[in-house]
Amino acid sequence: MIKTAVVLAGGKGVRLRPLTLTAPKPLLPVGNKPILDHIIGLLVSKGFEKIVVAVNYLGHKILSHLLEKYLDAGVEIVAPSIYPEDTADAVRKLAAFVDEDFLVAMGDVLTNIDLRAFADFHEKSGAFASIGLIEVPSVRDFGAVILDGRWRVLHFMEKPTPHEWYITTVAYSTGKQRYMQPYSNLANSGFYAFKVELLDVLSENPHLMDFGRHVFPWLLENGYNIIGWSAGNAYWIDVGRPASFLAANMDLLDGLPYPLTPRGSPRDGLWIGEDTVINESVVINPPVALGDRIEVLENSVIGPYAIIGDDVKVGRSSRIAYSVIMDKCTLEDQTFVTNSILAKNILVRMRASVRESVIGESSVIESRLEVGPGMIIMPGSVLLEEVKNA
Repeated sequence: MIKTAVVLAGGKGVRLRPLTLTAPKPLLPVGNKPILDHIIGLLVSKGFEKIVVAVNYLGHKILSHLLEKYLDAGVEIVAPSIYPEDTADAVRKLAAFVDEDFLVAMGDVLTNIDLRAFADFHEKSGAFASIGLIEVPSVRDFGAVILDGRWRVLHFMEKPTPHEWYITTVAYSTGKQRYMQPYSNLANSGFYAFKVELLDVLSENPHLMDFGRHVFPWLLENGYNIIGWSAGNAYWIDVGRPASFLAANMDLLDGLPYPLTPRGSPRDGLWIGEDTVINESVVINPPVALGDRIEVLENSVIGPYAIIGDDVKVGRSSRIAYSVIMDKCTLEDQTFVTNSILAKNILVRMRASVRESVIGESSVIESRLEVGPGMIIMPGSVLLEEVKNA
C-alpha cells in the first residue's frame, strides 16, 4: 500500500495577488483552515503516513505553520528547503526522502478526491504513472489527455488552445488510431501516482522540470505506460484566482467538498471557534463560519455566506455577507462588506463599505468611503477617497 505523498506547495500564486503578495497560496484560508491543511488532512484520513512538502515562495511561513500544527500530530511531515524551479524539479530534489511508490498532490487545490482509491488503483494497474482526471467544461486551462478504450494515456497537452485541441483530437479520431477516443472533458487534476523509479528518470534527465509540460510528454515518447483514473463526481476546484478562492469558501459552507468542513464546532449551518462573543442582538444568517476570539457588537447582521477569521472585531450595525474576512481585521460601526475578500489586519472605519473587491493585507479604508465594485487594493494601502471600477 502506498503510504508516501509529496505535496507541492511552492507556487507563487500570481493570479491571486494581492492576497499572495504577503501569504503563500497554500496557507490562504478556506473555511478558516489553510488550503494545505485540507490536503494534509485528506491524506492522513486515507492512511498516508509520510507527507513530504515541497516549499519555495514564502516557504518560511509554510515551514513555521507545519512545525506549529503538525509537530505532535502522529504523522511524519518532512519539509526541507529545496528551492525547486518547477513541479517535477521539486520531486527530483526530494528524492532522498522518498523510498517507495508515491503520490503527488497539489497543495493549492480544494478537493475531496478519494486519494486512497487512486493510490490503490495505481498499484493494481501496474502502470509507471497514473494521472487523476476530473471533468471540466473546457480543458483549455488545464492539462488535457487523449485515452484509449482501456484508459491508457496516448497524448498529453498542457493548457491547449481550442485550435490545438481540435486538431489533436481530429488527428487521433481519423488517423491510423481511429479506434481511440479523445475524452475532451477530462483534465489533469494535479494528483499523480508514480513508481519510485520515476526518481531515476528525473535524475537522469535534469531538463524535465514540469510534469505537464515536460515529464508526461517525455514518458509517452519513450514508451512508458501512463494510465488515467477518473475522480468521478469528486469536488475539485483550483483556488487560483480571487473569484475561485471566494467560490471555494462558499462551496465549503454548502458542504460540497464533504467530508471537508470549515474549522470550528458545527451547529445548524454555523461553525464557531473558541472564545467568540456574539451580542444577543446580532442576526446570524447561515451558513456562516466564525473563527476564534471574534467580537460582534450590537445589531449587526452576519451572513449568509460569511467566513470571519480569528481575532476580528465587528462594530455595531454592520453587515457582512458572501465574503471572507481574514484574521485580525477590525470593522468599525455601520460598515458593510459583501462579495469581497479582506486579507489580514485590515481596518475598515465607520460607515465605509466594500463591494465585490479584494483588499490586500494591512490596509486602511477611511470612514464613509465606498470601495468597489471590482477593485483590487494592494497591501498596506490607505484609502482616503472612493475607488470604483470605471
